[in-house]
Amino acid sequence: MVTLVIALSGLSGLALFLLLVVAFFFVARVLARRSSDFDSTAHEGKAQTHNCKFDRDEVRRTESQPRPREILPHSAAPDPRVAALLGNVQAAEVLEMLRALTGEKPVTAGGKTGTIASRNTYSKDIDFAMTYLEEHYRALGLNPVRDPYKVRGKTYYNLVVEIPGTVNPEKVLIVGSHLDSTAGDTWRAEAVAPGADDDGSGTAALAELARKIAGLSLGCTVRLVHFTGEEQGLWGSYAYADKVYKANTNVIAMIQLDMVGYCAKPGNRLDIHDEANRNGSHALYVRFAGNVSRYGLNLNPFDTHNKAVKDRSDHAGFLDRGYRCLCISEEFTDSGFNPNYHSTGDRVATLNLPFLVEVIRLLIATVADLAEIQP
Repeated sequence: MVTLVIALSGLSGLALFLLLVVAFFFVARVLARRSSDFDSTAHEGKAQTHNCKFDRDEVRRTESQPRPREILPHSAAPDPRVAALLGNVQAAEVLEMLRALTGEKPVTAGGKTGTIASRNTYSKDIDFAMTYLEEHYRALGLNPVRDPYKVRGKTYYNLVVEIPGTVNPEKVLIVGSHLDSTAGDTWRAEAVAPGADDDGSGTAALAELARKIAGLSLGCTVRLVHFTGEEQGLWGSYAYADKVYKANTNVIAMIQLDMVGYCAKPGNRLDIHDEANRNGSHALYVRFAGNVSRYGLNLNPFDTHNKAVKDRSDHAGFLDRGYRCLCISEEFTDSGFNPNYHSTGDRVATLNLPFLVEVIRLLIATVADLAEIQP
């Protein structure tokens, strides 16, 4: 200690000042990490933020590579109960949810009437959006719970909705989307950040999934999670993945929907990302692809079989923890990507509603399949 004091006394005033500034920021960073609900050793992408939802170089590198030869399951006859649910997915209901989440129509929630102009992590409207979703789920007889986590000492919330299984309730299928949005200014409150596609489309898909399966008898528990803090670096999902891992939760799979509403090219390509079969996740792709043909859905599932979305959406933390996961998205290529991404132009009018409805139908069919709908 004496040696340190003598060394410091020999520094000029400017040098000492700069040393103290560096020391302050180092200590502040350490304390911030300790006050965040992340395991810093588990998530290599925790501190990363990206200016695109996918790695363009990785897509170009793997664009022409051969895909795994698929052996799809023998086409089982469609389950009539599931087919009936798919036939009852109403585009008008999906549209109204999207308009509510993007501020295009006033909503009443928590005794307040207003618009959700922005779901930015730092905006006041994200709490209003969460309240609106809570009331949607309660109207279905479900019990939404705000699940807290901390980042740099501040508390944020994910919204968790559980549909208990009737045979093996301890087994859990997690289906996620992220509630937060941005118009490009990720680190400050934005007054307008509609995020219709990113990720209002995934949020609306979860809300519609719940509407259709809430009354079903399922073999395992289905847990819907609306993550927050995604645009800042997957905050909510990293914290939640750590939580379910530490609780020794029996997660049979995790499915993330992120940007599933834009399709400007013919063909209805739906990208399914298994990160080159990480944790054996490709088997989930096979289930999704099989249900496209089983129920005659107007979609073209595409196995990306690369690492273009690594650490770029909320499935990442679950992959880090060893679970099987998929990220479902619209076409993530130079020519197919949504040009309105992270802008105030990401509005409902730019989406392909029939495409989104087909994605929701596939989600319902595959969740009923994976969760083992009961006789």
